[in-house]
Amino acid sequence: MKSPAVAGFFVYRHLGPASCNITIVKRLLALSLLFIMSCDESPEEDGFSLTGSWAITSLKHYTNTDCTGEHEEYTGTATFDDTSAHEELVDLFSFQEFCEASGGTYDGSICLMGDGSLSFDGDDYIEVPHDASLNINDNNGNQGTLMAYIKIEDVTEDSYNRIISKKSIWNGPSGYELEINPAQNIITFLAGNDNFARGELIPTQDWTHVAVTFHDTVGTIYINGINVTFDANIDSISSNEVPLWIGNLTGSEEDPLGGGFYGLMDEIAILDRELSENEIQDVIENGLQMNSNVVAHWNFSSGSGGTLNDQSSNENNGSITGSVWSFDSPAEIEVSNDMFSQLCTDSNGQYSNDLCSITTTNVWNYSINGNEYCKESNDGGHTHCGTIELTPTNATVTISNEDGCSVINYSR
Repeated sequence: MKSPAVAGFFVYRHLGPASCNITIVKRLLALSLLFIMSCDESPEEDGFSLTGSWAITSLKHYTNTDCTGEHEEYTGTATFDDTSAHEELVDLFSFQEFCEASGGTYDGSICLMGDGSLSFDGDDYIEVPHDASLNINDNNGNQGTLMAYIKIEDVTEDSYNRIISKKSIWNGPSGYELEINPAQNIITFLAGNDNFARGELIPTQDWTHVAVTFHDTVGTIYINGINVTFDANIDSISSNEVPLWIGNLTGSEEDPLGGGFYGLMDEIAILDRELSENEIQDVIENGLQMNSNVVAHWNFSSGSGGTLNDQSSNENNGSITGSVWSFDSPAEIEVSNDMFSQLCTDSNGQYSNDLCSITTTNVWNYSINGNEYCKESNDGGHTHCGTIELTPTNATVTISNEDGCSVINYSR
């Protein structure tokens, strides 16, 4: 059971089509909204202070700027502190709410949810230290297979998204690399030097299984188990001692020309044997069967925090930088109510009386000038202003801009 750092995001009761993105931690649920806000003054209106603890009776986010129509609704508790200047939102969840907020389906006793994956935003990567087993060209007569499930974030992006890289430069004489370019409809296997195999990619935002096999100077590329190769000629792969990276070009997370992956990845495997098309289709249908040819298999269901565990005997575990655990996955698992307390505590939550209380962190500055209420992200990148109505026992903040409208009702 992994125990990643809890990521902040909105937990909602869905009252219409969603407009905001929801980040979910794989197999562990981090299901609350928390603002930490700093103030440059003690906010008061008509002698009433905003500082103190409040119950959020409703937080409604509308897709329409006039605060009407379809919306999502949030609840919780908040605290404005004039000294440490923060606002906390803590929410309580039943097992059903846990399940539904993670995108799962609840049938009264069992939650069917995604088995999980990792999300990459272009700067993220997983570094696997060099090991001789990863030089698959040495192991079994210069042949091998790379495979993964990917979910592309932007199908129009004109960038070479690395899936697996054991090359510190794209046309280096050694190592190997698997990448996609959604805008150019191509998937590329880089082998020795700058001679690559290439196949046709029809980009989609659905989960897609990608694989490449090679033997000597021939590379074959598969999408969802179908051979899509239109250029099979490669130079022979030679060994190196650079780390293997998942999600970026090895050692180049700040590559100005791009190279980082945007989207989700799951079920990555490296074998030192060339699989046939039928064998790849069998993996898609039945899952990867572990044997001596599997030199690394990251199933994204094992690890904790910043570590991605290898399921092979080679222990090619990866160190995660930036990537966030997600429930979204091409595979699903059944989670029972008996697992709820463990899911809660592993998500840094507090479990009591069949409920889970979770708090996360997001930093903002806020200020009040008359009845105007403004909040600004801690780095100054985003400012949202609206109005506030304040009494000793109630407060209502309304913020409307081009992104929609939010109305927050507090009571104490």
